[in-house]
Formats: sequence, C-alpha cells, structure tokens
Amino acid sequence: MISRRLALAAAATWLCVPAAWAEPTVGLAERRAIAAYRQDRYPALEKAIQEAAGFPVPVEVAWDQLTIPGDAQYYADDAYFGKTIFEPLAAGLKEITKDQMGRDALHKALKSIRVRYDEASARGSNYALGLKFEGGILDVNWRPFANVADFKPRVDAVVQVLEKGL
Repeated sequence: MISRRLALAAAATWLCVPAAWAEPTVGLAERRAIAAYRQDRYPALEKAIQEAAGFPVPVEVAWDQLTIPGDAQYYADDAYFGKTIFEPLAAGLKEITKDQMGRDALHKALKSIRVRYDEASARGSNYALGLKFEGGILDVNWRPFANVADFKPRVDAVVQVLEKGL
C-alpha cells in the first residue's frame, strides 16, 4: 500500500516539474524597455540596414524572442542589440553592396530579413551557423548582448552566408 502511495506521489510531483521548468515570460519591465527601444533607437538602425542593402528591404524583428527576462535595464545600451545584431548586419550588407554586382545580386535575391533569438538553436560565437539565407529571407539568430567585441566575426559571417547564397 505504501509503495502505491509513494508511486502516486512521485508521479504527481513529476507532473508539476515541467511548469517549474517552463521558460519565464517577458514581464512588464521588458515590454516597456523594448517599446522604448523600438521607438527611440531602432528606427535609425533599421534605416542603416536598408541603406546598406541599397533598397528598403523589410526587416522583421521578433522582439518577444530577443527580449531576455531580467535584462530590461540593458536594452537601451548600444551593446545589447545594436553592437551584437543590427550594426554587424548593416556592415555585412554594406560589404556585399560595395560594388554594382553586389548591389544587383542582393536586390534581386534578398526579399526580407528576419531577426530573432532562439536559445536552443543559436550557436554561440559561430555566427555563420546562426544565419540562414533561404527563399530570399536572411534569418539572423544571434543572442543579444553576448560577445560584444565580436563585431568583425559577425560581419564576416553575414558576408559569407550572403555571398554563398547570391
């Protein structure tokens, strides 16, 4: 009788564990901070990306995926999103479009850019593995605010992935 009760209690405990392990949701502080960032800082970064591309390429940002619970106070820091995602992306596009051949190829092939962060599939400092260029969509899956000094490796990854796909 005791072993059945023990087994039942253990099963009930295991049913509750996934709820405790669930990913934390984005709170009010993060939503406010991301709204301020989108209003105050992001428009200039989006403009830089589009100018580097040489045309108004649509940039879709999955803000809910880029926000990391507990980091709201850092969002306004240029190093959080700008230096680790948007600026290297713009610099990589600028490198591709440095001549007419690159501008024509990019304009013909690039339909949109998607920026997101998926912790399960983002590849640390192997930035090329965090990029995909398929069906005209450049998918950027990089962790914000990580390895801030790795600007050039990020730019090189953008160039490498785009050159291969153009």
